[in-house]
Amino acid sequence: MEYNQSTLNKSDLKKIFDTYYDALVSYGCRFLSLSDECEDLVQDIFVELWEKELTFPDAVSLKVYLYKATRNKCFNFIKHSKVKDKYAANNIQLLEDDSLFLEQILEEEIVRQLHKAIELLPDRKKEIIKLSLIGQSNAEIADSLGIKLQTVKTLKSQSYTILRGQFKDLDTILYFLLS
Repeated sequence: MEYNQSTLNKSDLKKIFDTYYDALVSYGCRFLSLSDECEDLVQDIFVELWEKELTFPDAVSLKVYLYKATRNKCFNFIKHSKVKDKYAANNIQLLEDDSLFLEQILEEEIVRQLHKAIELLPDRKKEIIKLSLIGQSNAEIADSLGIKLQTVKTLKSQSYTILRGQFKDLDTILYFLLS
């Protein structure tokens, strides 16, 4: 195949594709067991070749690029697969761990109960606690509500006292559940 250094046009790309596609897929299958994945990776290489408008001094440079790109794509695919497999294995382990399961249920239930208790607070106290939970400082809460900083501190303290009172028996319950 004759090759010049100008930017590739569709006809050139089609010739290159027809010439190298099967060989590159076969080369990729040395690294990956799924031929569909190899085909996708090789097609991606040709898309990149077209989009990036790469130029090569000669046919040998083009061939080297295609084979290296195939190898690198396969390598990246394998690395990504290992990360996905490790993540999946970790999640399976977490799902199989009964003590962690109980812990997660308790955590979700406590959060649900806390939000339920917050909803029972008087409006201004509820508003202050909710703003506090999203990370606003006392000063920011005072500014956004148009009240004094000391008022925020007082109402927040009163709210915590009410909430603690509603959850005072929680320690005992958790002790028995986790034992």
